[in-house]
Amino acid sequence: MAFIVSAVAGGTMLLGTAVSIAGVGLSAYGAYSSSQANKEQANAQESQAKANAEIAKRNAADVLVRGDDALFDQKMATIASLSQVRSGTAGAGFTVDVSGTTGQQLVKSMVAAGELDITRLKENIDREEQRALDQGANYTAQAKQFAIQARGYNPLLSGFTAGVGSASRSSDILFPVNAE
Repeated sequence: MAFIVSAVAGGTMLLGTAVSIAGVGLSAYGAYSSSQANKEQANAQESQAKANAEIAKRNAADVLVRGDDALFDQKMATIASLSQVRSGTAGAGFTVDVSGTTGQQLVKSMVAAGELDITRLKENIDREEQRALDQGANYTAQAKQFAIQARGYNPLLSGFTAGVGSASRSSDILFPVNAE
């Protein structure tokens, strides 16, 4: 009878040891997998942030191209308006090129208005370009942050430390000490 009790106790201890070993392995694998997934996510976020930074740089360059087109169009519109004013005032009998005349004052007002429109347009273009460049710098900073984060993940070390921690918690089962 003592043999049976001893065999059952030994089998239970063996089962407990096997479960503890499996727990250590699962704990280590879970930590490894989690760390690996975190590292892959940080690397993907870094790649996306770098792509966004490139897009922002291209947007800034596009702003300048579209801005130059808009400036050209505004200058042409101002010239066309001035031509209409000159021809309209001359057709109405006003002298346009004589200082102090109504025609000349009207032309000067139109020139000033056109220059103001062009100046505002330039300021808006510069502001929009700077906004795109700032956005690109922000994405570049994010990419660097994600790269640092990815370097901080070490799946093997995470798995090892989780396994050691789990093994130390299970040491009484894995390495029983005879109380006798």
